[in-house]
Amino acid sequence: MTAIIFHNPNCGTSRNTLAIMKASGELPNIIEYLKTPPTREYLLELLVLMKLSPRELLRQKEIIALGLDNAQLSDEQIIDAMLAHPILMNRPIVVTDKGAALCRPSERVFDLLDNPVNRFTKEGGEVVQSTKGKTSDITIDLTELPNIEAAELQPIDIDALIGANDPRHPPRILVLYGSLRARSFSKLASQEVSRILRWYGCEVRTFDPTDLPLPDSTDADHPKVQELRELAAWSEGMVWVSPERHGSITSIMKAQIDWIPLSLGSVRPTQGKTLAVMQVSGGSQSFNTVNQLRILGRWMRMITIPNQSSIPKAFLEFDDNNRMLNSPLYQRVVDVCEELVKFTWLTRGRSSYLTDRYSERVESAEELSQRVNQKAL
Repeated sequence: MTAIIFHNPNCGTSRNTLAIMKASGELPNIIEYLKTPPTREYLLELLVLMKLSPRELLRQKEIIALGLDNAQLSDEQIIDAMLAHPILMNRPIVVTDKGAALCRPSERVFDLLDNPVNRFTKEGGEVVQSTKGKTSDITIDLTELPNIEAAELQPIDIDALIGANDPRHPPRILVLYGSLRARSFSKLASQEVSRILRWYGCEVRTFDPTDLPLPDSTDADHPKVQELRELAAWSEGMVWVSPERHGSITSIMKAQIDWIPLSLGSVRPTQGKTLAVMQVSGGSQSFNTVNQLRILGRWMRMITIPNQSSIPKAFLEFDDNNRMLNSPLYQRVVDVCEELVKFTWLTRGRSSYLTDRYSERVESAEELSQRVNQKAL
C-alpha cells in the first residue's frame, strides 16, 4: 500500500516525519488533515490501529482552550469535537502496511518503514537513528566518552526485553538537575548522563531550572512551568540529579518535582515511568539525597530502578574541561544509565497494565480528579 501521513506543514514534528519518510524512499499520500479531516469511520479505524483512546489523541495545548479538560467527556463526545475542530488531533499520524502510529517524536516512523534511513538530522540539528533490526552501533559517539572502555560497553539487546508489538522508538528520557551555580556539579553529572544515554540510543532532553518560579508563587501557566510539564509528559523515563545540601535535596530540585503534578484531570503524568536517582556532594559519601529522591519517586508512582549513584567530593571528580574522571564512581554512573535504559525498554510498552489498579477502576474519574487535586485536607 501507499503510505499515508496526516500532516500539518506548520508543525516541526510533522515536517521531520515526512522528511524521514522521503529520505527512506517513501512517497506518501500527504493528507493535510486541517483542510481534509478523516471521516468518523476512518478516525475510529485509526484509533484501533494505533491502540489509542480518543483522549490520548488530543493535543494537550488545545484541550483547555476548547473546554475539553473534563474527565467526564465520553469517547463519542471527544470524537465529535475532533471532527468539528481537527486542530485537536495530535499529529502526525502515519499509516503503512506495517500499521499506524502517532509519530511523536518523529523517529517513531522508523518502525513503520520497510527500509528506514539509518540516520537522520532533524530541522533543529538533532541526529536520530533507526533501531530497527539492530541494537546500537558501538562506533557511534564514543569520541564523546573518552573514559569508556569500548570493549566492555555493550549495546542493549532490545529483543531480549520487549514483545513483538512493543514500541521500538528510542526511549525518551528527561534529565533534571538541582543547582544554578555557574559550575554546577549536578549539572556536569547530568551532562555525563546525557552523553551515555544517547550512546545507548535514547532521545534525551534536559530541563534548565533557571527562572523556574517557586511552587505556589504563580500560576501553572508560567512558561517555565509549562515547559517542564510538557517535557514530563513527553518523557518515558527520568534521571534526577541533586546536590546534597544540609543533608537533603536542594530547593531547586524539589521545586521542579513539585511543579510536576500528580494528576492532570484523570491523567497521571509520571505514573509507570522509569526513574534513576543520583546525587553529588561536597563532603564524604552520603546517601541521604538519593534516599529522599526515591521517596519522591514512589510518591510520583514511578518505577525507580534499583541502582543509584552518589558522588562524594564532587569537586575532585571533574577535570578542567568539566568532564568526569575515570574512576569507580564514573563506572557506577554508566551502570545506572545502562540499567535505566533496560528497565525503560522492558516496562514502557506495558506500564498502563502494570499500573492498572482495582481501586481506581472502582473509583470514578471525577472522584479521582477531585481527590488528587483537592485544595486542602
